[in-house]
Amino acid sequence: MALLNANYLGLYAFADSGQTSAYRVIDNSSLATAKTNFLTAASSGDYGLLVNGDDLLEDTGNLPAIGYDNAGSWANGSTSLELLAAATSTTLDMNNTIDEVVARTTVCNSETFVIGGSQSWNLTADGLIQDFETAGEAGPVKLMDIARKKQYVIVRFVLDVTNKDAANAVTGVNFIGQGIIENVSLTGGFEDTATYSVSVRGNGKLYKYVNA
Repeated sequence: MALLNANYLGLYAFADSGQTSAYRVIDNSSLATAKTNFLTAASSGDYGLLVNGDDLLEDTGNLPAIGYDNAGSWANGSTSLELLAAATSTTLDMNNTIDEVVARTTVCNSETFVIGGSQSWNLTADGLIQDFETAGEAGPVKLMDIARKKQYVIVRFVLDVTNKDAANAVTGVNFIGQGIIENVSLTGGFEDTATYSVSVRGNGKLYKYVNA
């Protein structure tokens, strides 16, 4: 067992999709069929996720099946995911509502049963504002632009950012979903370090991708 360094927690997103409607999610156990169904329903430039029926993202050559319609052909977009600045802390919250049912058993006796209800998730991150952006980083100013335009983002929470390399296979556990930036804040004061914080409200399910 090893402790996770907080600096390895990562939040990624498509920073330039420009999509103001929800990404399409195609559910099929066959990757080929999922791609075909996506292209049939989508228009050129639309982004989407392909899942295999178990809330797991399909695998496309050691990359999660996140892509877009490129003039009628499937184009994998995983390598276009950008790091949303250098987060010093990232939190992924999953919530399930619980419904209680009380059933009478015998005289003067009853039992309580719980049933899982609706599910929601959100992701928050904060960090330092840098005076320049490195390749593959969207930066906090880009977060403000996405929020202003009310664009959907695909977020990716990885346990070790050193295992997310656009040019190589992705290893480890990834949690991936789509959502809208609910709040973004850029803060700076005289002789203080400028910081940012962002909150993404999840839309639909949170999916898991695992590649050992």
